[in-house]
Amino acid sequence: MTFRLAGDHGGSAAAVTRLLELEPSQAFEAGARVGRRSSATRRGSLWLLSSELPPGSELADHLHWLLDQLEPKTDALWQLTDQGYVADWFCLAASQATEHAIELDQQLLRRLLALPGDLLLDVMGDD
Repeated sequence: MTFRLAGDHGGSAAAVTRLLELEPSQAFEAGARVGRRSSATRRGSLWLLSSELPPGSELADHLHWLLDQLEPKTDALWQLTDQGYVADWFCLAASQATEHAIELDQQLLRRLLALPGDLLLDVMGDD
């Protein structure tokens, strides 16, 4: 589970870190090489804050963890999106053959709605 800010219009990941006063889990700058062996370069910056909970934790718990970090920065996050950064909440959910429901209660959804970014759910089997 990761909150992402993409700066495709000239914004830098370093500027996000300075404004939020929050260290990202990962950050990539525009113009940097995409990989060690690639000659391709990034068109935009990317600032990522990932949940530090164990991978098997419930999705709601990961979202609560991220919200606890980001809610104190609400005004700055909206300022960044006003400057052209694109925000999203990227969630990867794997489920075994037995059914497992992802539960997001109204309180959690209200917290998410107060911050910028669409909720992206990538749901797949665990194989």
